Amino acid sequence: MNRRHLYILCSLLGEDLDVERARDEYLASLDADDGLAVLLIPREDVLAAATARPPVPRCERCGARLSRKRHRCSRCGLRQT
Repeated sequence: MNRRHLYILCSLLGEDLDVERARDEYLASLDADDGLAVLLIPREDVLAAATARPPVPRCERCGARLSRKRHRCSRCGLRQT
């Protein structure tokens, strides 16, 4: 199992933890081989990984990960509040 796919699925989960919606959204951007790899990830693994990880602060404009100390996105330059 590719951990990258698992982490991306976790980041797409909303407050309702709807794994199938997140999976459908992610599958739309993948080719056939990566799509099959995502489909083989069990729902329980996605939920376990999503509930175990603390939320990562992200830029409101571009979605880049933010450092807790920085007040400006390093990718797009948006000032964070």
